[in-house]
Amino acid sequence: MKKLAIVVGHTGARPGAFAVDPIAQSENAWNADLAGRMKAFADSHLTDSLSVEIFTRDDGGVSGAYRRVREWGADAAIELHFNAATPAATGTETLYHTAASRGLAEVVQAATLETLGLRDRGVKTPHEASGGRGTANLSQMGVRPSILTEPFFGSNPGDCAIAQSRKQHLAEAQVGAAARYLSALYDDDPDAVMVIPEALNVRGGPGTDFGTLSWGPLTAGTVLTVLDRGRVWWKVCLPETPSRIGFVHSDYVA
Repeated sequence: MKKLAIVVGHTGARPGAFAVDPIAQSENAWNADLAGRMKAFADSHLTDSLSVEIFTRDDGGVSGAYRRVREWGADAAIELHFNAATPAATGTETLYHTAASRGLAEVVQAATLETLGLRDRGVKTPHEASGGRGTANLSQMGVRPSILTEPFFGSNPGDCAIAQSRKQHLAEAQVGAAARYLSALYDDDPDAVMVIPEALNVRGGPGTDFGTLSWGPLTAGTVLTVLDRGRVWWKVCLPETPSRIGFVHSDYVA
């Protein structure tokens, strides 16, 4: 059973951007309802694969919300927002910060585009989006996937009409995409893990005093079989070449 944290963007006191009609709500209010729909769908339709909990930033801000997320033991997090600019600005984008998060961002972006049919503004890092916006939020989960969604522009009446009319479909599409991604990532095999960083050294023993092996470094997404789980260093092999045995730091696989 995978655990997905839904973080509602902004707070009741500082509710974020305000969407025009027919939404006529702040980011915080609209996304609190969206989060509830996502959890309700997971609780009724994804009980075998995903557990969802909702977290807010009202108590302790960004760091307080994500501290509770980590204490819960979340495998991944999605923070809910919507965009705002001019009435003509339109489209869907999803932000990520770490290599481990890009895959989740891509599948949620694709599901959102299919549901809303708006312009594809892409999957972006905070720097690519607008000078670092969202970096503090997306850095909270360490090596676990963490993304920030902006499905539409609250300043665009057409975007708002589509988002409001398809809100339930959006909730189901986003949480469903996350469930499928997390199930594939972890493969429901307790001995299978996936490399998180873009490059991970494999060492001949459990520590940095041991040399790196020639069949490393491993790229992000490489699947490994865990042979022994030490406190910090795990003994692993490649499933397709089990004779290749080495050690990796457990913080960098999931």
